[in-house]
Amino acid sequence: MPSERFFNLPRDKKKRIVESALKEFARVPFDDISINRIIQDADISRGSFYQYFEDKADLQTFLLSDFAEQIQIKTQRFLQEKRGDMFQFFEEGLYFVIDMGMNTPFINVFKNLFAQMGPCKNGKPDMPIEKEFRDLFDKVIGVMKEEYYQAYDMEDVIIVWEMLLMTFKDTMVMIFIFDEPKEDVIEKYKKKAEIIKTGFKSKEKAHV
Repeated sequence: MPSERFFNLPRDKKKRIVESALKEFARVPFDDISINRIIQDADISRGSFYQYFEDKADLQTFLLSDFAEQIQIKTQRFLQEKRGDMFQFFEEGLYFVIDMGMNTPFINVFKNLFAQMGPCKNGKPDMPIEKEFRDLFDKVIGVMKEEYYQAYDMEDVIIVWEMLLMTFKDTMVMIFIFDEPKEDVIEKYKKKAEIIKTGFKSKEKAHV
């Protein structure tokens, strides 16, 4: 996250840096981000940039911090109300992320975010807000272990989580990157999730 020096900047200067960064992150995928473009547009020196941020990954984490915070709040509320149904968790999360992404003035930032999502590792995606998703994974799996899935091996639970997460990611890519009709893509996601759920439920019988 940014240094204290960044947070102590005058409001107008902070706003200028953030707007310049968002413009660049909306322009190209992460690997092509140019710090030079950001500092030129924000009218700051390269040295100043590195006094505020460690690197462009640190800057991206900051830009996505509100998004990550909203996900954490939504997750906490879900766990309190639904007690860890991961199929419902992903379906509700799907609508939440789509609505949040589509209703932002920086939709291209979201497009580039989903374009850079990598494969899952132990149910945890390789992506910019990796720590937040790791915490999210631990919270949801922890509740599921306590409540609903004592009849399953945790290895099975994690595998299903990975499958749902990859299906979720593919859905985001189809909507944000390929501009596929939202309703059609969501319906296809639900069908895939139902197939995964059917297979998962069949595992329960082996444990009873």
